[in-house]
Parts: sequence; C-alpha cells; structure tokens
Amino acid sequence: MSAASGSWPIRALLAGFLAAAISGGASGAPAAAGSTAAVEAPGSDVFTTPRETLLREKPSATSRTLGRLAQGTRLSLLETRGELLKVEGAGLPQGWIARGTAIVFAPGAGTTKDLLAVGRVFARNDGNRRLAAALLDRAAARLREAGTPDAEAEILAGETTETVAATGATAGIAVIEKTGSGKPPVSAGASFERALELLARNPNRELIERATAGRLRARYPSVSTTLPALIDETSAWLQLVETAGSPTVLRPAAERAGAASLALGRYLLALGKTRDLGALSGRLLSVGSRLQTLLPEPADGRRLSARARIIAAMRGDGSASFPQEARVVLGPKERTVRIGGKLGALQLTVETAVGGTRDLQARRAAIPLLPVPGSLRVSPDGKFVAWIEVVGPAMLVPVMTSLERDEPAREIAFLSGGRPLRDQALAHVVTSLSGFSKDGQRLGFAIEAWNDAPGPEPRNCVVSVVTGELLFETSRDLKSFQRLLQ
Repeated sequence: MSAASGSWPIRALLAGFLAAAISGGASGAPAAAGSTAAVEAPGSDVFTTPRETLLREKPSATSRTLGRLAQGTRLSLLETRGELLKVEGAGLPQGWIARGTAIVFAPGAGTTKDLLAVGRVFARNDGNRRLAAALLDRAAARLREAGTPDAEAEILAGETTETVAATGATAGIAVIEKTGSGKPPVSAGASFERALELLARNPNRELIERATAGRLRARYPSVSTTLPALIDETSAWLQLVETAGSPTVLRPAAERAGAASLALGRYLLALGKTRDLGALSGRLLSVGSRLQTLLPEPADGRRLSARARIIAAMRGDGSASFPQEARVVLGPKERTVRIGGKLGALQLTVETAVGGTRDLQARRAAIPLLPVPGSLRVSPDGKFVAWIEVVGPAMLVPVMTSLERDEPAREIAFLSGGRPLRDQALAHVVTSLSGFSKDGQRLGFAIEAWNDAPGPEPRNCVVSVVTGELLFETSRDLKSFQRLLQ
C-alpha cells in the first residue's frame, strides 16, 4: 500500500502491524526476506483501503477504467504483476488494481487471526469502519469455513456492520447488503443469530447480552408502528433491561425500551386500556430504579423513570380518554361540555340547560385528538374549556377554546409564546392543568419539558384565556401562582 493511498490511521497501522503480522506470516509461517509469494498467493482475500480504488481493464495506469471500488470492497486475488494485482469480485469483472490500494490476506489460520485483529483495530476509527466491517465479516466467515466458528467474532462483525449501515455509507460493501427500505443489514442480523447458537453450547453472559441486543436491533431497526409489533418490541427490550448486567448493553437497550414504551402507551390510551398503561408505567419505574443502581452514571435510569412518569400522566385519572365531560352551574343555567365520538372523529359538544330547556351544539372547528382522561376543564363563567391533548408519544400539551364561538382548539404554547413555546421544541413535554381562575379569565398549568432529563421542579404558568398571553411563571413562588388563580 502506498503512503498516499489512504488515511493516516491506515498508513500508520499497516507500517508496523501489517509489515510484521502479514508480510512475515501471511500463511502461518515466516516468508523469505523480500518475498511476497506467501502473502499474495492466488485465492487470497483482497480488501480495498482508500475511499475509492480504480479497477482497470489491463495492468496499466492508462488502461480503461472498469469501475470505482469503495473502501472495504472484498476481492479475490488472481495474479500479481509488479505493483499491480489482478482481482475479481462478486458482481465485478476481472480487472487490475494498484498493490498500494489494498490489503492482502492469504488463506490459513494464522492470517485469519491477523484479519480479525486488524478488523478490531480499524473498527475503533470512524474513517476506517467500512473497511473494518468487511474484514471482520470475512474473518468470521473464515472461522466458520474452518470448522472453528467464534461467537465473539460474529458479534464484532454484526456490531461493526450495523454501525456502518447506520451512517448510510454502504455502497460497495457486499457485507452491507440491505433487505429493503428501513431494514437492517442481512449480515448483521445473521451474525447475531449465529453467535447465539454458539453461545447456547458455550454460555458467556456478556456475549449473550450483546448478541441478544443485536438480534433485537435487527428485528426492530426502528420503533414499530403497529400495535402487535409494539407490544412484542416493548416486552423484548424491557426483558433485556430487566436481566442484563453489562452497561454497554443496558444503556442503549434502556433507550429503546423507553421509546417503544411511549409509542405503545399512546396506542393503549386510544384503546381505553388504562389499566395496561398503569402496569407499563410501573414496570418502567422499576427498571429505571434498577439502572440507577447498576450503572455508574444514574442519568440513564432517571431518563427511563421520567418516561414512566409520562405514561402515568398519559393515563390521567384512569378513566377513559373519551367520552369524558365537565360541567359548570351558573345560577339557573347548567352548561355541560363533552368529548365523545370515535377515535379519529372525536367531537366537542356543549349542552346548556335552563329549567326544562336544553340546547345542544357541536363545536365542529374544535376537534379533539386524544385527550388525557379526566383533564377536561370548564371555566367558572362557562365561556372557555381546556384539556390536555396527547399529540405525540412524549408530548402532552394543554389546549383551549371558546364555548361562545365555534373556533379551533389551540395549543396554549402557540398562543402564549415565550418559554412555553420554546418548550415545544424539546423531546419530552408533560403538562397538567391546575384550573381556571374564579373569574374565568386566567388558566393555570404546570409544565415539564426536557431532552435528556427533567428539571428538579415543574414550572407553573398562568395565561390569559382571552389572548393566551403568558402572565406569570415560576418554579418556586407557589403562593403567587395560587393567588392569580383565585
């Protein structure tokens, strides 16, 4: 490999490691001084090392270019001629590449160990991880072909392949062939399955945990979108977090368990399964406490516990999301507000009763989506209504509308601006209504918003029901907050 053919980590490593490990022992025995025959025997594995390698038709630098090979393309050596190598590869015509643009590994147990060792080193560097994925995959395959499969080699190959695939830089690497849109690499999932089969015969707890996590990532490359899949995914991730002991497995598994649980929680609320919501919240709290005990940094456990609180807030008072109602008595007049109908077609209705006369009106512009159970509130003067809406798996926001006019329900944050509006950009937002002021002109609510972990205390806000303007905000001065709601 020439000094100008790749990035400096490849040059530095190959100058020392490969000169000794490969050039001197590619076939498992020292080669004669100045000889490359053992290293570059026909049938050897060849891997391109620069970001791009030219494949030429003939052994000449001026020959026609047949293709451009990405880093990590695996080839098979056919012939050596001076500083050029004749190679072939899957889906590629036979052609020639410069010797300085490739690493060559001859067949043999010794060079298979070298292949695995070099792959391990390159896997630590972002710029060389494409090459590492190809090296490790081939090393694991060689071990299988030799009848000596290795679980850790399979896991390393799978994890490195996953990392490369996540960047989207997969062109030219056969190991990263995809199964379809949004699916993980075929080879990654297969590597983890093979590792688990081997570990069933020779158990190793840490490796089993890594392989199990890899298999789950392959099965669920992103949060599922259907209820049956979400139930299975959430259960699988929670089971892993409840039993694993390795911090490197626990941290990402807890993140996936939390994300799946939030998505599942919204489904359960829509189906009226509030009891299941309570059970899910309790399980997450328990797992969060376990993480805070096991992990050196308790933030991961607190993050999962905070997500459990989101699910608990989503459950509300444990009743149904719909129908729900709230009423206010104004002398001889009684006004009842209801949210009812079917999911996807909920409706806000206002019924006004005076003596034996009843007037029922639908507020067609104010369309509820998925209200938190028991959150519906009517102002004491009967002119406004507010509730908490679940607008996303981790977004519980207050909405408000007039009962005097048929107008859309509006998120209070977009009316008030300032801090409540900025909170909308954060990953998690949980709000609870404190109620209207006695004159019906102000609405109070408590809000927590965060990306990684919530703050020590929620912020208590008071807004004008007419304009939505933020009138007051505090985390500590609860007396002033309560005074504004009197």
